[in-house]
Amino acid sequence: MTLAVAVDAKMKEVTVWTRGVTLAKEARDTATLLAKAGSLEGKYNQSFDNYVDLPDRINVPVKSYARLSPEPIETFYEYENYRPDIVVLAEETLVKGNDILKGCKDGCVVVINTKRDVNKLIKYLSPKENVSKVKAVAAIDADALGAGVFHTFDGTEGCIDDTKIGAGVGAAMAAAVAKASGIVKLESLIKLADNKKAVQQGWDAVQVVNL
Repeated sequence: MTLAVAVDAKMKEVTVWTRGVTLAKEARDTATLLAKAGSLEGKYNQSFDNYVDLPDRINVPVKSYARLSPEPIETFYEYENYRPDIVVLAEETLVKGNDILKGCKDGCVVVINTKRDVNKLIKYLSPKENVSKVKAVAAIDADALGAGVFHTFDGTEGCIDDTKIGAGVGAAMAAAVAKASGIVKLESLIKLADNKKAVQQGWDAVQVVNL
């Protein structure tokens, strides 16, 4: 049985899909940067990994989350984002075989880390009945912008991440999300990310297709 919870219409929920262990840091950085940028802008915020997915196994689809709201978050102790406004894929093949749009709100924005033409990936969005809720799909080759940055295999499992935030791929991804959705300002991300160049490049390079 699912308990009914109050839904904060002003709160924005970000779900970052990734692959266990190998790309966990990139997803966590994306969510953390967005949440911390929201804090700089006076918003209430959360960022965390999905405890339902843990312990995350290598390359298995898992998720990280962020929430931003101008008011206190009523669903603070809800450990999954059931109503995402923004869906982010840290790796392009996650678009196939995963119901990434499950529960999404009208006006949802999807951001995919890919060097492919985003129009070729739109057909894989699932579940199909929710595609009509998607406002825009964006593509960013964040791997190229974060090139040369070592991919760590750390896992926080609910603890504080003591490594640098936004040293590579996550910085570009967060900027692409901000540009495509307007959830936070570019200036806020630049203040926080270790790789400020990747933030600017992600903002400049993201391609947005309105549906």
